[in-house]
Amino acid sequence: MHRAIRRVLDPLLPVEHFTRNDRRIVFVIWVAGVVQGFAQSQASASLPFTRAGLGLSEGEVSLLLGIARLAAFAALPLGWLGDHRGRRKPFLWAMTLIVVGGSFAGLVSEAWQFGVFHAMLRTGTAVVSGLAVVLLAENTSLRIRAYAISFYGAAVSLGSGMALMSIPLADGGGEAWRIPHLLTGLAFLLLPFLIKNVPESGIYLEQPEGGHWRELISGVWASRFWVVVSIGFLASAFGAVGAAFSTEWLITQVGLSTGNTVIILLVGGTLGGIGFFVGGHLADAWGRRSTSVMSLLLALAGGLTLYSVTSVPLILLAVFISAFGTFAFVPAAGSHRAELFPTTLRSSANIAATNMALAGSALGLIITGIYTIDTLGLRNTMLILGIGVAIAAGLTLLLPETRGQDLTAISADRR
Repeated sequence: MHRAIRRVLDPLLPVEHFTRNDRRIVFVIWVAGVVQGFAQSQASASLPFTRAGLGLSEGEVSLLLGIARLAAFAALPLGWLGDHRGRRKPFLWAMTLIVVGGSFAGLVSEAWQFGVFHAMLRTGTAVVSGLAVVLLAENTSLRIRAYAISFYGAAVSLGSGMALMSIPLADGGGEAWRIPHLLTGLAFLLLPFLIKNVPESGIYLEQPEGGHWRELISGVWASRFWVVVSIGFLASAFGAVGAAFSTEWLITQVGLSTGNTVIILLVGGTLGGIGFFVGGHLADAWGRRSTSVMSLLLALAGGLTLYSVTSVPLILLAVFISAFGTFAFVPAAGSHRAELFPTTLRSSANIAATNMALAGSALGLIITGIYTIDTLGLRNTMLILGIGVAIAAGLTLLLPETRGQDLTAISADRR
């Protein structure tokens, strides 16, 4: 019986046991991930009510959110600092940007002000998303590296689920849309804990000389770099529009109540959350590249189905498949990115990849906001954006497999 249960649970468990140090760093980054997930998800989770409160159309709010994400390229200098001054301080600065931007968005009186604070928030999330993966990759045991990263992804997802649970607070008319955004301010209480416990990367301390941007853009690492950022760009355009308008679609197009919409997204997303751990296990046991391709195709299938059906059981199934694929992609792609670049460029490469993913989501929101959503509708918009995800899956196959890579042994002659 014990062996049978072990076989059933094996895909959800790490391939090796966590050390005490592994557990400590995973928990600290998990806390940061919950804060990040809650803050960054408010704009999409409460979008129908925030949009009404600011007096914007679907296309206008898509444009606003897209421009705010493009402004997050301000994160690139923090990526450079991560390679030249250490990972810890830029990570903590970025967490502060997330809390300030997310909470102050609930105090604005004009749409452009909301855009400014959302841009601040997105700058912070770009840095944290890149450096959280780097800190975990460089501070955990080699054999459970992807699985450790899955806990960060799960934390961001938990924060997003908490944001969904706060939607009813926004559904009260008048100024009620501000409440979920203002709740982000509670995270100010957690900043002292992070300041005390986020460690510096041990691998960085061994190799503190940072690299130069040209090594990524046009040097020996350029071929990998441009493939990685293209994958993030194409996949994120689809994911951002799908996530931003899921509540809008289910409430205003399908006709579900706010309560039922929250239940469907929470149940489907929660069940899909096993994708984090299945993806982490498969990436450590099977490989980063193949797990990433599988994850992208599942996310594509689920996302297209969500915007094509009106039956509640099928919607729930679509949310589950989309969430599973999206979540499984996080540890597989995160560990892959960390292992593709040397220590001297790892922070810059990961934050640049995160920024290009934000650029993809931004351009997806901007272009669809201007040209497609108000004219072609959400369903056809998702079909068009889905082509990019299929291309991203193909590009992933061009990258080398890195499972088992020693992060201190990556050099130009061992690419």
